[in-house]
Amino acid sequence: MKTQFEIWLSKTNSELKTTYESNGHSVWHPLVFQKGSKFIKIKHGTSVWGFVCMYDGEFQGAPVKKGDLMKAASWRAPAKHSRGNIFEGTERYEWTGPKYL
Repeated sequence: MKTQFEIWLSKTNSELKTTYESNGHSVWHPLVFQKGSKFIKIKHGTSVWGFVCMYDGEFQGAPVKKGDLMKAASWRAPAKHSRGNIFEGTERYEWTGPKYL
C-alpha cells in the first residue's frame, strides 16, 4: 500500500515528466526520495529537488507542519520557509523545484 507521500510523488513525477518533455528535453530522471530523521529529501538525478517536512513544530524559527514542501538550501538542508503543503494541496513548484517566495 502506498503512502500519501508516495501517491503525491507519483502524481508529481507524471506532471513534471510531461512538462520536461514539452520543453524539448529528451531524458527524464524521475524524482526519488530518501528519508531522514526530520525531512524527506527529494532528488532529481544528481541534485536535490526539494524537501518535505515530517514533523510539526519549528525549523530555524519558522513554523512547519507535516507535509510542508521546502526548497533546498544545500544538499543536506532545506531553506527556512515552506512552499505550501503537499497534503493540503497548497504546494507551489515547477519542474526545477519548489518555487521561490
